[in-house]
Amino acid sequence: MFDRQGNWAASPKGGTGMQGEANWALQALSVARIVFYSMDCSSGFMLRSDNCMDILGVPPAGPTAAWSLVIFPEDRTQYEQARLALSREQPGFEVEYRVENSRTGKQFWVLDRGEGEFDAEGRLTGIRGAIIDVSARISVELELRKAARLRSVVFEAARMAAWHLDVAADRFTFTDELLALLEIDRRHFDGTPAALENAIHPDDREAWRTAHDQARTPGNRVEIEFRLLVPGPRTRWILSRGEVVRRLDGAPLESYGVMIDITERKAAEEAAARLAAIVESSEEAIIAKTLRGIITSWNKGAERLFGYTAEEMIGESIWKLIPEDGEHEEIHILNTVRIGQSVPSHESVRLHRSGRRIHVAVSVSPILNAQGMVVGASTIARDVTERRRQTELLRENEARMRLALKSARAGAWTFDLKRRELHWSPEMFALYGLDPAAGQPSREQLAKRISPAHRQRARKEFSRAMLQGGSFTLEFPIIRPDGTEIWTALAGDVIKDDRGKPIAARGIDQDITERKNWEKRQAMLLRELSHRVKNTLAVVQSVARQTLRSSPSPRSFVEAFEGRIRSLAASHSLLTEADWGGAGLDTIIRHQVAAMVHDYDGRFRLKGPDVVLSAEVATQLGLVLHELATNAAKYGSLSVPDGHVDIVWTASRSKLSLMWRENGGPSIEKKPDFSGFGTLLITSSAQKVTQRFLRHGLVCKLEFSL
Repeated sequence: MFDRQGNWAASPKGGTGMQGEANWALQALSVARIVFYSMDCSSGFMLRSDNCMDILGVPPAGPTAAWSLVIFPEDRTQYEQARLALSREQPGFEVEYRVENSRTGKQFWVLDRGEGEFDAEGRLTGIRGAIIDVSARISVELELRKAARLRSVVFEAARMAAWHLDVAADRFTFTDELLALLEIDRRHFDGTPAALENAIHPDDREAWRTAHDQARTPGNRVEIEFRLLVPGPRTRWILSRGEVVRRLDGAPLESYGVMIDITERKAAEEAAARLAAIVESSEEAIIAKTLRGIITSWNKGAERLFGYTAEEMIGESIWKLIPEDGEHEEIHILNTVRIGQSVPSHESVRLHRSGRRIHVAVSVSPILNAQGMVVGASTIARDVTERRRQTELLRENEARMRLALKSARAGAWTFDLKRRELHWSPEMFALYGLDPAAGQPSREQLAKRISPAHRQRARKEFSRAMLQGGSFTLEFPIIRPDGTEIWTALAGDVIKDDRGKPIAARGIDQDITERKNWEKRQAMLLRELSHRVKNTLAVVQSVARQTLRSSPSPRSFVEAFEGRIRSLAASHSLLTEADWGGAGLDTIIRHQVAAMVHDYDGRFRLKGPDVVLSAEVATQLGLVLHELATNAAKYGSLSVPDGHVDIVWTASRSKLSLMWRENGGPSIEKKPDFSGFGTLLITSSAQKVTQRFLRHGLVCKLEFSL
């Protein structure tokens, strides 16, 4: 208690009247964990209520400077600033800081609320106030903030948000995440079903109303997939799943649930369906088999070509289609595929169901599992029986039909080997872009029109053809006078005298520029399509199988699988934007992990040179980063507000070294006992992986071949 002179006076124990009331007051202060104090600025001395030893672990009296030592070093500045800011105009202050009980070692938060006393000249002479233990309130506030942040991070990472429907009021309540997910402005949303329907695609609104009305009929679950009405050509798919709460008499009270963005899943399903449709509707026979030759898939093209249905052939041996004189070839094909090599397209013979022999063009590629091991073979077969027959007919008529078939966009020419004279038809002048009025060009002038990179080759091939005789075809580009370049095919025959000596040549020169361009485009497109489809299917198949194997429940499978497919889709989207020419490492990191946190720049610290990764390495690294970020968000440094991740990398011409270091997360007592598919994916995707579970967080070092 303070006496009339402003000094602190200890109250005797017990007593009645005023003394008893004082004791009760001190007991109440101790229960409330409140310490009163008085500070004399001139003497630098501080008096505190008797309960300060129990609460703060310091004696009731002591120098003012000693009190600062009880305060956490990080909080002393704000405490000192609050005291220094006192003035006659603003005599009061409030400041929160952390202290430590010097006797028990307990650390807790206090609220220091005081008021200054000033002399006639405005100088601060003393401070009276109270120190209140507010650690319980601070703890609750921290937990609430942590829970809100965790919910926001989880909902954002999963592209998911919550909703609630009051059936009686017929009004929806949404979280901010859901309004963002549906691209609805809160200012224009009044909570009615009609306002929500405005965001739904018109073709799906009737289905939404039907599902919404289920809340008023028997049943406890509501689930529907619908499209959003968004600007532009893009399509957004949403899955709404909820539960209905009913009264004892069965009448609905409310329903609540979540909405999840399933656009990526829908896109993957549509892509898979399109690919399956392409395979199923292909005119070519597409067959999958094991390394022992057991057929595992058989499309409609195979049914048409060989006469067997899928039910008859799946599970049967491929040897059923192989004639006796072709067994050696099939053994060679299986041995080649077994070591991971493809068998290029070649002509062969197979057996029809009727027993007749079919001439086919066959190409075979290995099927790999997630570990890159060959587990089977994919065969594409095309009927070339008719083509072979036509080829034979063409050979019989080749001599008289050759020049006529190549007359389109071509010119005729003759070359006298004895006189070294070249004669052109008028079409040749148009082909080479020359003026017929300028006269017939010489052989030397013609040679100068050939592209310099091909000039020597064309001259050698033409000279060789003249010496060898017979028919010949040369292809080379020429440069016209206007600077344009076209490809031509020079086809002709060498004429010999009675002694077999070449005396002349004749033929046609045809513009094949379109064919050359088409061949380039076709080769590029086929390579890209084959590579991307096979790689994507292999990755999706492996991810689905391994995720299912390591998932304890369907829900966990869906969450894990969708996350990995989103990661794969993010990599593919990034590569597609760059026309599959590669992607920058820092951009890959942002695409894969930025969605895990709100403050990407604050939670991730990147350091390394500019590196552009190939499509294959970018896809592998994207999946690895997704797994590391997912684990960090669940258990590591991204699961707490103050945690962060350092990503540091170096690169050479042949190798990328990347280190993932987590800091500020929950303390790791020991290495986890269980390794799931995420760990397997990480270790199998990189050339070299080293993981250390340190107390302050996971450190993962990765190496990739460039």
